[in-house]
Amino acid sequence: MAVTGMMAMLAFTSCHHETLEDRAEKEAYDYTKRYCPTPIKDFQHTDSVTFTRQNRTFNYYYVLSGKADQTQLIDKLRPKLRAALLDELIDNTGSQVYKEAGFCFHYIFRSAKTGKILYEESFTPKDYRTKMHPTD
Repeated sequence: MAVTGMMAMLAFTSCHHETLEDRAEKEAYDYTKRYCPTPIKDFQHTDSVTFTRQNRTFNYYYVLSGKADQTQLIDKLRPKLRAALLDELIDNTGSQVYKEAGFCFHYIFRSAKTGKILYEESFTPKDYRTKMHPTD
């Protein structure tokens, strides 16, 4: 019994000490390698996800196609897009540990036709914590 406890303690303390940044980088890389590009759904697909250590930011790259690939439409819907992205971020339980640690989230939407950026948005802890806890 003592040996089992000691082995468990040794295993726990001898594990490499992966930082949250290491984990974020690995998760972004693994997601991109495994799933990207994702199938087109609602005129968009995820091209890739990256993580920038220096500013602790997840970067989500999307491609818009078909009806959604229009600058005028994006400009008209800009406030609604921001609100929808922020709501999705707040509701996403998979990113909870990163939100608690104060990470940032950056979204880039490119045109399938031209490759140009049609929409870009970033959220800091101030953005998502204010909406998550409006009375704090």
